[in-house]
Amino acid sequence: MRFGAHYLPTYVPELDGSFADFYRSMFEQIEELDRLGFHDVWITEHHFSHYGGTVPHPPTFLSAAARTTRRIRLGVALSVLPLHRPLDVAESYAMADVISNGRLEFGVGRGNEPIEFKKLGLSQETSGRHVREAIEVIRQAWSDDPVDFSGELFEYHGVNVFPKPVQRPHPPLWAGARSEETFHWAGENGFHLMTLPYMSPSAEAMREGFRIYREAQARAGHGKRDILGKFHVYVSDSWEQAVREATPYLDNYQKTHRAADPSRKLRNRVDMNSQADEGFIIAGDPQRCIDAIRYWREEVGLTTLSGTFHFGGLPQELAMKNIRMFAERVMPSFEKESGA
Repeated sequence: MRFGAHYLPTYVPELDGSFADFYRSMFEQIEELDRLGFHDVWITEHHFSHYGGTVPHPPTFLSAAARTTRRIRLGVALSVLPLHRPLDVAESYAMADVISNGRLEFGVGRGNEPIEFKKLGLSQETSGRHVREAIEVIRQAWSDDPVDFSGELFEYHGVNVFPKPVQRPHPPLWAGARSEETFHWAGENGFHLMTLPYMSPSAEAMREGFRIYREAQARAGHGKRDILGKFHVYVSDSWEQAVREATPYLDNYQKTHRAADPSRKLRNRVDMNSQADEGFIIAGDPQRCIDAIRYWREEVGLTTLSGTFHFGGLPQELAMKNIRMFAERVMPSFEKESGA
């Protein structure tokens, strides 16, 4: 099992302090993740609100994190390709790979916040086509040859793009998927898979998506790839203590998401009491967390867990305690099982 940490930073000014304080707290956490042996840290891309919009340019943030970490992989989960020109994306993430000496993980997708497209004056109608063309342009840009591409949305001829990534032929590619179509596309192209289980109707629905992905992957002749699930995580000495400590900040997370687009109807899917029994939140004492992770690995098919350990203005001391308890009392169980 591969373990990472996921940052969709829900900024609560009265709790998180200034933007500089907020960044400093996240960088301190990432340095601790690196020290404790987490495999990856992932940054989302959002814009124009406190729901993720305080880190609008992930490659800048990842490049800064690269300078104070040594081995942890640095990923974007995910780059919202329809918001950008593909050559700009290729340049900025290649720089992040160079600065980190080859530690970039590159996730792509269509994005799931319509308000961001609206504020940028963009349509989502061609977002699927945009992703498919953009990823081909980016792969060409990261090769040793000039970009030559003709599609419905983009056309480039003889464009040399620099720098080139350290990782050859390119950094690992991940695709975000929620629909049957994208599960199939990700498998067919041999991408690693990124998912949000708590946005799914059920674990069974996730299992079916993974089946579609694995079958498409096998038919295309690709080797086995990783399947990542992102969860809110809160480890404490007991379930009751976890509920008491984390609930106010999970509520803040939900409020911050709703405030990003008040006209949008969102399901409340981060409530601890209603979601933990279904496994969509991993929380409680260490053994309860271990059991939940084993379920997603053995019964559903995840190979990678990405935990949101810091959310909704959670104080730094609680965030660091959460990270350390997970590393010291949850992760070792899986290291023993694998013989590590």
